[in-house]
Amino acid sequence: MMTDKEFEKEQIRREAEYDSISGYMDKTKRINKELRRLKKLFTEIDENKKKLVQATMEDVAFLTVTMQDLRESINREGTTVTYKNGENQYGTKQSPDAQLYLQMSQKQTQAMKILVDCMPKPAKIDPNGKEDGFEEFVTCREDV
Repeated sequence: MMTDKEFEKEQIRREAEYDSISGYMDKTKRINKELRRLKKLFTEIDENKKKLVQATMEDVAFLTVTMQDLRESINREGTTVTYKNGENQYGTKQSPDAQLYLQMSQKQTQAMKILVDCMPKPAKIDPNGKEDGFEEFVTCREDV
């Protein structure tokens, strides 16, 4: 037979586990939604390139959702935290969430550049409405 204290402790443990699973499921849904949005944006990517950048799209979706969560945390708690080293040494430093947000922002920018570079280039048209052939020349040179 469980005591009241043991029962309460077990109830708190189960609620925390449920919250953790619920948070995981919510985040997974948000990541999948963002991935679908990205796939719609990049439908014009060649199928072969799309296979190559699938993991990059997944990374961008993950980074986007995680950065949204970090942004909320930073808005609530601020960009700095106080610390104590030893007895008399106090100070402030950049919060771990703010550091992580900056790092993820840089990684997201790099990944988005990869995706954008895979997009087909629009044809250049001169003022008379005709292509000048430059893009075809460059493309031909890249294949060599």
